[in-house]
Amino acid sequence: MKRTCLILLTLLLSACGSTTLSQHARSSSELLTGGQVAGDAASLYWASFRQSKPESLSERVWMGEYGEYQTDYRWREGRLRELKRTGTALKDNAVQPFELHVRYDPHGEAVFQRYKVGDAVYPLSDIQLNQLSQQAEQVMDVVKSQSRDGLELVQGLWDGQRLIRCDNQKALTVEALQTTLPGYVALVGKPQGPGKLTAETVLLNRTATQSCIERPVLLGEAS
Repeated sequence: MKRTCLILLTLLLSACGSTTLSQHARSSSELLTGGQVAGDAASLYWASFRQSKPESLSERVWMGEYGEYQTDYRWREGRLRELKRTGTALKDNAVQPFELHVRYDPHGEAVFQRYKVGDAVYPLSDIQLNQLSQQAEQVMDVVKSQSRDGLELVQGLWDGQRLIRCDNQKALTVEALQTTLPGYVALVGKPQGPGKLTAETVLLNRTATQSCIERPVLLGEAS
């Protein structure tokens, strides 16, 4: 039961010839970002699409005292084909490291699975394998919905008046930002022209020194 709870907890949250063609295909890839908060869990998302089809998804998730994890997903021809997740989670009254790796065939059936907690390896049920693929699709839907609304993931250093973006070091005036302590902030917001941003949801706010959180890559670059 505790093993099942661990899995379910991690599932809740609810890039002259062939060279020219390859460069053209790569340039058509679109990166969208987003995030959400559900209960005590905060998630940051990076999703790429090629010709409107899902290509890859990376996420960072923090679950408070229950641990944290990062996941890397890969699609091929619009079908989820592989995912890898690493992190820590609560099991047997202790936060333990875990690793999860699954590969799917073109029909969505799992053809490889490995779930390791500490030094022990456990099997995944068909229900759990389906939940993993459903979670990936749900996150993609969240990112696409936020993008349609003009929202994106923004990270920076908040000094109480301005947000200095992590990606380009530009200062932003942020509207609708609820009480936030000076320090690192990750939020979902909507750019409102040069130097302005409207905050939608604060995902993380850390007063300690915090570097920008980079997109996790666990499976190598998307082909």
